[in-house]
Amino acid sequence: MRFDSLMAIPPSLLDGSRGTGCPRVLGIDGGATKTAAALLDLDADRVYLGEAGPSNADAVGAETALANLEEAVAVVRAAADLEDGIGAAVIAVAGTVSPQVEREVSGAFGLDHVYVINDVVAAWAVGTLCEPGIAVISGTGSHVFGVNASGGSWRTGGWGHVLGDEGSGYWLGLHGLKAALAYRDASGPETLLLDEAVVEYELAAVEDLPTVFYGKPLTKDEVARFAIRVEQAATGGDVVAARLFERAGSDLAVQIQAVVDSLGLGAEPFVVALVGSVLHGSAILRDQLEKHVSAFAPLAQFVVPQLPPIAGSLLLAVRAEGLATSLDLDRFRATLGEAVRANAAT
Repeated sequence: MRFDSLMAIPPSLLDGSRGTGCPRVLGIDGGATKTAAALLDLDADRVYLGEAGPSNADAVGAETALANLEEAVAVVRAAADLEDGIGAAVIAVAGTVSPQVEREVSGAFGLDHVYVINDVVAAWAVGTLCEPGIAVISGTGSHVFGVNASGGSWRTGGWGHVLGDEGSGYWLGLHGLKAALAYRDASGPETLLLDEAVVEYELAAVEDLPTVFYGKPLTKDEVARFAIRVEQAATGGDVVAARLFERAGSDLAVQIQAVVDSLGLGAEPFVVALVGSVLHGSAILRDQLEKHVSAFAPLAQFVVPQLPPIAGSLLLAVRAEGLATSLDLDRFRATLGEAVRANAAT
């Protein structure tokens, strides 16, 4: 059976068919911690930034998420001293994407065309600069998303920490803890991860781990944090920890291969963007991933994005306005970087 894509991109977001050519576009990166907004003025070569509370509806609820999105837009418009004249707006949000967000934000600010997308689409835009290719994300969770030259898209993973998240920080942390307990009850090989678990969670003995894990209970982030110690153990020669990274790289590569096959990538060079805190911080995982992917896609080119997440929404908004050919990427990178540094200093 041939299934439809789990995540499709509106054609007009890539081909500019709804674009008006307005040189001012809006991008939003809405997460579980904060909402970042950016207004790019191509004519003035300026980027204005705004910030508000979290807008992941799964974490804070739809009403709070919408209020924070509206606040972020209001802040960035005030920073730019702009009342109207905004073209495309792209809102990338983590969690469930609701059509209500598009309607409410459009109505509140009189925007002509708003696109609400999952943040994995923005991650692809940042990593590939909106060119055909794939973004593989490994942070607390994991996700793989790709787009081909005709605008077709395919998503694998993203099923959450119980049903999926293979190759993520959570997966590495959880399986590292399981390995520690397996060593303790003699059902698994010796590993440094036993002592690492005792230190990480301030246990009297590893036998106390289930009480802390289930009783506290440990959050996803607290479990994912243990992945750092798993990598340290692997770097130090621990065979069990090294095998976990081998499997994590292999599992992510399997998901990438599904995207490659579904989109017909591989006959020509294409980008695989390595996104997320675990991939950025773990040379071992990157090496394993690249080894497995290169076996079936020798033309894959691996890159680590050099732009912040908000850039993905802005790049897509520029595409939606049909202005991609007029965007100087080097200048855009410099202008956005200057705005981010200035904003951090205030």
